[in-house]
Amino acid sequence: MEAQQCFYSMNSVMYVYVDCDKQAQADDLIFQIIKTVGKFERKWSCFEKGSVVSRLNRSKDRWMLIEKDTFDLLKKSCEYSLNSKGNFSLFSGVYASVWKDAILNEKLPDDQVIKNLIGKQKNANLIFKWRLVKPNDNDLIDLGGCAKGYIAQYIKDKFENLSYLHSLFLNLGGNIITFSRDESTSDIKIINPITNQDILLEKIKNISIVTSGDYIQNFRRDGKLYHHIIDMNTGYPADSPFCSVTVIGDDSFLCDCRATDFYVRGNSAMEECNKNHIAAIFILKNGDVLASESAKQFI
Repeated sequence: MEAQQCFYSMNSVMYVYVDCDKQAQADDLIFQIIKTVGKFERKWSCFEKGSVVSRLNRSKDRWMLIEKDTFDLLKKSCEYSLNSKGNFSLFSGVYASVWKDAILNEKLPDDQVIKNLIGKQKNANLIFKWRLVKPNDNDLIDLGGCAKGYIAQYIKDKFENLSYLHSLFLNLGGNIITFSRDESTSDIKIINPITNQDILLEKIKNISIVTSGDYIQNFRRDGKLYHHIIDMNTGYPADSPFCSVTVIGDDSFLCDCRATDFYVRGNSAMEECNKNHIAAIFILKNGDVLASESAKQFI
């Protein structure tokens, strides 16, 4: 029996679909999934004063005991930040409130403010010890670039072993994850934001699809687009040749990190994908579509 629900969380419209043995099971599973997303949003939003992340952002040079799932996410995010050389960064919280206000009010921040924050960002660090975390400054952490991916993977891992669950489709605002117990596959469309045409991904099964781009949360000033994906080296929105990057893989958290990483990385991202057999689809600012070798099987 099927159940589906649209809901709003983490500043995104989300959608979940399940197919279970019984209707009551399907309805309850929908409820449990939405409840899980809400729980993590309350813990991980850097803009919620009482969240774990907000409290950690106020705990400069003090150890804080963290729950296991938050500790795991922070550590994995920190490791990826280092490996990506900052193209994806756990420490984008340094700029979070400045650019949130800028986009909301369509007004550029003061250049000196950004210059001051660059130094803070370059020195940002977390120290991990058992389940304790200590930041070396305030307002460092923003999990917006990876939280949805982690949550999607968490939900799949938690519920896929339910004997009565036949299939699951979850879209957390551009973070898609699919699960099917039988041999059935799905065709999924991603939008080309320049041409408004759909790109069809075929025979999708038990996989994650994550898109990051500059076509939402943005504004234009003097012909230039300012958006929410920040280049950590400049403190300003990344000047990328892409308007969107979609990454396809087994791990939704990793896909989420890579989508931001490759957007900021720019032209060298394709080489990185082909070298490491990563499936990614790049949409250029003129609307052209490029696919890595591993992604061509899906198009």
